[in-house]
Amino acid sequence: MHTTVFNFGEGSLFINSRRPVKQEIKDRLMWQAMRVAKTGRQIFKDGLIIYTPLPSYLDKPTVLEVYWDFRSPEEYCSN
Repeated sequence: MHTTVFNFGEGSLFINSRRPVKQEIKDRLMWQAMRVAKTGRQIFKDGLIIYTPLPSYLDKPTVLEVYWDFRSPEEYCSN
């Protein structure tokens, strides 16, 4: 399991603007997974498992700690 922290502070485009933050977080996690993955071949096909419930919108500055993992066992690093 992996953890990524997202900090949406004052002045963030996602606070009180009705911009959907959920898809932005998913997109950022996919690119993070590509950097961490062993091969990267199965990530876009199989996707990720996101354990943390993600908000659709933000109404105040927020720090989100998102727990996620690879859906494909081929992507785990041997380290």
